Amino acid sequence: MELTLVTKPGPDTEELDIGGLVSKHLMKKLEKIEHRIGGTGLTARAVLEELSVGFEATITIQGKQELVGKAKEPELLRAVDAALGKITRQVEAQMERNTGKERARRSSGTRRGIA
Repeated sequence: MELTLVTKPGPDTEELDIGGLVSKHLMKKLEKIEHRIGGTGLTARAVLEELSVGFEATITIQGKQELVGKAKEPELLRAVDAALGKITRQVEAQMERNTGKERARRSSGTRRGIA
C-alpha cells in the first residue's frame, strides 16, 4: 500500500504536527482495509486539515474503484477514525454486492429471449 499524507495547517498555526502516531494508525487501518478488499497495489491519499473548530480528514483509496471518506471532528484521531469508518462501510457494501445473496439473485434470473 502506498500512502500519501498531506497536512494543511489551520488559520492560527504555521504547521500541523501530526507525529508518528497518526501515520502509524492510518497505515494499520489501511492495511486491514487492503486485506479485506484482497487487492494489492492500492494507493491511499490522506488529507488532514486543521480547522478553526477542529480537524477534517479526507481519505481516498484508489484501486478497482475509488473510495472516499470525509469527516470533521474536534480531535484529529477521531476525524481519521470517522473517515476510515466511512470507507470501511463502502468496502462492506461493495463486498456484499459481489458475493452472497445479492450476487446469486442477480445471476439466477433468466435473461430476455433466453429460456
